Amino acid sequence: MRTPAHRCGVGKVIALLLVAIFVHGCERREKQPPIAIAADIDRNVQDLLDRWKRAFEARDLDGVRSVLADDDRFVWLEDGEPRYRSADDIVRAYASFPKELSFTHTLRDIHIVPISNDAAWVHLATSTKIEHSGRVVSEFSGVVLMVTRRDATGWRIHAAHSSTSNPRSPAPG
Repeated sequence: MRTPAHRCGVGKVIALLLVAIFVHGCERREKQPPIAIAADIDRNVQDLLDRWKRAFEARDLDGVRSVLADDDRFVWLEDGEPRYRSADDIVRAYASFPKELSFTHTLRDIHIVPISNDAAWVHLATSTKIEHSGRVVSEFSGVVLMVTRRDATGWRIHAAHSSTSNPRSPAPG
């Protein structure tokens, strides 16, 4: 049978162990790098989005490729379905559009949420206009959710989901 003094001693040992674990956890946390300033992440991811927009509008296939991650985890979903499983899939699809088409891509309501020093979640609204010889042939809006990460080459898009909210094609003529 255990005495009250024995139970008190066991309680003290457990309390000391909990304090030791807590203090050890705090020490480990201090050794980890601090989360980068949110403004720096915001600026870097905004720059990534600007490069994506410029490359898309300029029909710059190398520029489009440069903003997309180059690993087997990359995926871009459209309207809930996996559409592109690699950056090369996106570049091939984009290259298949006739050269005579011009694109205008507007990004708005951009929200960048840092996840860590090297990752951020982004959601934004988009509008795209496709023209041929100055005539609008297609126009649509949507939303995009994406995961961006910084690797050795800089910030890149690693996963995205886009949903079209109002596809419109002008009337013929």
